[in-house]
Amino acid sequence: MPTKRALTFERSMTRAELFVGHKEKLPWLLDKAIRKAEEHYESLLASWESLQVLIRLIRCWLADTYATPVRSILMAVGAVIYFVSSFDLIPDAVPVLGMVDDVWAINSVARANLRVISSFRNWEVSLKWTESS
Repeated sequence: MPTKRALTFERSMTRAELFVGHKEKLPWLLDKAIRKAEEHYESLLASWESLQVLIRLIRCWLADTYATPVRSILMAVGAVIYFVSSFDLIPDAVPVLGMVDDVWAINSVARANLRVISSFRNWEVSLKWTESS
């Protein structure tokens, strides 16, 4: 019987390519990430905003309302896939440590895409400002 291999970030990036190629599957993934984030809010305090902005970025890209480099979308989707997987390098069932690698993946992707995220957040603010005028 084959054993299940832990999901690495590299493998989550490979899966991200499949999700980006089949956009209709992404809303399910994002909804799953939101549910898991709400369940583990305390463990994610340091990464909560980064995860939320990655999810919003993917949703706007999906809706064709915001243009983002494909590499950034792949990284964001890869981080979300890694986050929702309960069997990654440190399984989520391991008390306290189970979310450490998930937080690392989220923070690493956010740091690697600081310019993209900054531009996206400025765009979000400009939309809110335009709507309130």
